[in-house]
Amino acid sequence: MSTLSPVICAELATISYDIHKPTKRGRYLLETSATLRSLFSFDLSNGPIKGTSGGAMTHATGHQTGFVLVGKGTSPTGRMNPFKNDLVLAIRGTASLYDASTDCRANLSVCDGGHSVHAGFNTLFETLKSELAPLLSELKPSATVHCVGHSLGGAVASLVADWAKRRFNANIKLYTFGAPKVGLTNFALSTTNALKPKNIFRCVNGGDVVPMVPFWPFMQAPYNAPEYRMDNNQIIAPWHHLMKYYTRNSQKQSWDSINKRVTFNPFKRVTLDIRHANQVQPSIYWMNRLSEALMTVLRQAKLGALNALQSGTANGLSLYDKIAMILANNNFHTVDLTGPINGLLACMLAFAGYARTKIKELSAEFIKWVFEKTLQMVNKIAQKALSAVD
Repeated sequence: MSTLSPVICAELATISYDIHKPTKRGRYLLETSATLRSLFSFDLSNGPIKGTSGGAMTHATGHQTGFVLVGKGTSPTGRMNPFKNDLVLAIRGTASLYDASTDCRANLSVCDGGHSVHAGFNTLFETLKSELAPLLSELKPSATVHCVGHSLGGAVASLVADWAKRRFNANIKLYTFGAPKVGLTNFALSTTNALKPKNIFRCVNGGDVVPMVPFWPFMQAPYNAPEYRMDNNQIIAPWHHLMKYYTRNSQKQSWDSINKRVTFNPFKRVTLDIRHANQVQPSIYWMNRLSEALMTVLRQAKLGALNALQSGTANGLSLYDKIAMILANNNFHTVDLTGPINGLLACMLAFAGYARTKIKELSAEFIKWVFEKTLQMVNKIAQKALSAVD
């Protein structure tokens, strides 16, 4: 299977935004490079594949916009094209308030493969399947499907890639830029095992917070494997979620030249102390450390606690209700976790801007409140990045 270059992937992710809406004359205008045109042709005479994003109201009204740009490999006379039998599915990201509503629906639903995933992303994906299926069923056995997307588009591309592999046994390569996490551990593992890490190109700018959300227990694919770090920035910069920064960081790069790094290790043992709260900042580094520390405490609390929380029955706020109950109830604990829990909560409070709040008791109500404030801060930071795209 041939692999698209970073710069071609960045161009595809960028031009996918051009199919959001047609011009007043009903046309879709694409500005493509000569290199891209020599590899793929894009027929928009019947428009792009459309989908419905947003909440129940938009789905009830059937409001649709362009979401998937389809490219088919070309066979230029006298030239070899390694992608001549391939298919490109470039899926656009957040471009409206409807899309932002989809981004924010971080409750759970069950995807086509039976795994727990982000309800908003899955609902949008379901509106695309009927038009994608005929394209995938007609593929030649040697063909590769290149799923590409930025932001929301990257999340949906992940669902498309997982589904296309399972349903059609297609050769798949997945390329995402600034994509949020799509599902829980079962989905992340399924996608990683089905596609193999070598075929998943998860690109992240150092200052982009969107790839860090939703907060744990959502996990990224490839699971516990390196992602492509496009720069070395460590400070949250909402504007670094913009596709133009990913395009800039893709120039003159090969996949081998881009740094690969595991930024979140679900198996890493991290124990926080109250004294660590003085060091906490609202940064990507600390978002990772808080998640790793939470997983460490839950592993120590009770055998099987993590597995129970990962089940699809624990969705919405009830998920954090269950975590609060486990942390607050000493009968759940196999060891004394008062110190690690106090340290975790103190650091979460510092992250959320409540550093002066004192921990008086480890009640389920208080722990849930700390989680809510932490999640509010995470979502606030992520919304700044998403609003920069719109």
